[in-house]
Amino acid sequence: MNQQRELVDFDIQELMGTANLVQSDHRFYIEWNDSVIPFNHYKHVSGIRIIDENHLFIWAFTLEGEPINAWVVDTRGHIKHSFHAGNVIAAVAMNDTGIWVGYGDEGIFGKGISTHALVCFSKEGSVRFRYNQGVRKAPVLHDCDVMCASEKGVWVISSIDGRLVHAHANGRIYSYPMPRHLLDCSSLTIEDGVALVMKEEQVYRWPFKDRKRAEIVES
Repeated sequence: MNQQRELVDFDIQELMGTANLVQSDHRFYIEWNDSVIPFNHYKHVSGIRIIDENHLFIWAFTLEGEPINAWVVDTRGHIKHSFHAGNVIAAVAMNDTGIWVGYGDEGIFGKGISTHALVCFSKEGSVRFRYNQGVRKAPVLHDCDVMCASEKGVWVISSIDGRLVHAHANGRIYSYPMPRHLLDCSSLTIEDGVALVMKEEQVYRWPFKDRKRAEIVES
């Protein structure tokens, strides 16, 4: 690839290395550890995640319902599975329960699978969980652009209800009141009942399980 290389997205897993999705001369490539794999199956793709040591997940943002906008590829770039993963894909996270996809508001208030706000797919493309169908009396999700995977589900934010939400693949929902000044954050990490939240280039440490205040992490 030449010097016009543009990094589109990347994923890092401690035991499986780094996967980069790059664009050069209007073509897309996957850089996975020491391999460079052409990916020319779609005119524009926007994200990459590592599924396991043998498979990657590639997706396109998609404003209008193309029949296929998600691909599972192997280490040689061969497509193992492809399916439609919804419109306006805003965030993707992986765990042993599946591929978790969160949608932007244009998708949630549009048509199709994205109207469920948060969906878990198998790597074959079958639906394992739909937030707006699989749970009752849960906080409202009107966008899902910040997401953090847990062992059995994902953490997302309901800005309408002002809550941090833990959605499990079995349909259980746990939620916690979230400080208003953290709602429009850009990233979220959860570990042992503590949230690290980035907003406006500041990182806050919020021990939500202990119901303590969020404090700015010293740089």
